[in-house]
Amino acid sequence: MRKFRRSRTLSLLLPLLGIAVVLAVPARSTAALISNGGFESGGFGGWTVVNQAGGSGDWFVYDGTHTPLNGFTIAAPPEGKFAATTDQPAPGSHILYQDVTLEAGFHHRLSFTVYYNNQNGAFATPPTLNHNGRPNQQYRVDMLRPSAPVRSVAPGDVLATVFQTNVGDPATMAPTPTSFDLSGFAGRTVRIRFAEVDNQFYFAASVDNVEITSTPPSKKQCKKGGWRTFGSSFKNQGDCVSFVATNGKNPSGTKQP
Repeated sequence: MRKFRRSRTLSLLLPLLGIAVVLAVPARSTAALISNGGFESGGFGGWTVVNQAGGSGDWFVYDGTHTPLNGFTIAAPPEGKFAATTDQPAPGSHILYQDVTLEAGFHHRLSFTVYYNNQNGAFATPPTLNHNGRPNQQYRVDMLRPSAPVRSVAPGDVLATVFQTNVGDPATMAPTPTSFDLSGFAGRTVRIRFAEVDNQFYFAASVDNVEITSTPPSKKQCKKGGWRTFGSSFKNQGDCVSFVATNGKNPSGTKQP
């Protein structure tokens, strides 16, 4: 009888112990994440591609050093095996986007590698992503309201322009790391849009390694293994705590990338 009572008591305690174990595990952050940011799936999983009706060409995931349709020379993917680029046999307008939710109170930084080859030799950048009508030869990266029309460039729809080619810019750009502070949009869902328009000549607009780094607003979130939830932002708990304590600097005293 005693043995049975002990077993019964233990069976009653086990669920409670299980709850305690679950509660002891630090909650993982819901820090912002880009899906398939390096296109290493070999496709556009996680992304949405929109091409203007009546146009020509598309976004492509590529490897090697040639554009997928025309076989023009292009820079090899800067990281990993694959990257994304546009290619076309005739005028068109091509958009690649992904929506991401930025956790409130966190520091968020967008980074990506951008490059292009504009065989027209010159840019035309009217305030439209329509390939019909006036000369339009441009590449831009915007933060957009998710509810806005996907091709809108209206000031009320574009939250920020992270990158844009302009008249007078060089016709080519080698792979160039670019970053932008998204912390001002924390607590919101934003649309990251890569847009290319070509109605003058061939234009390969390319991107790779799209990533959002989210870092904590308090030391508490660094502890009990919490520092591991921020991707590759920190090497250890002390690195995370130092970032918070120095208002966004790492232990060496330089700004977190």
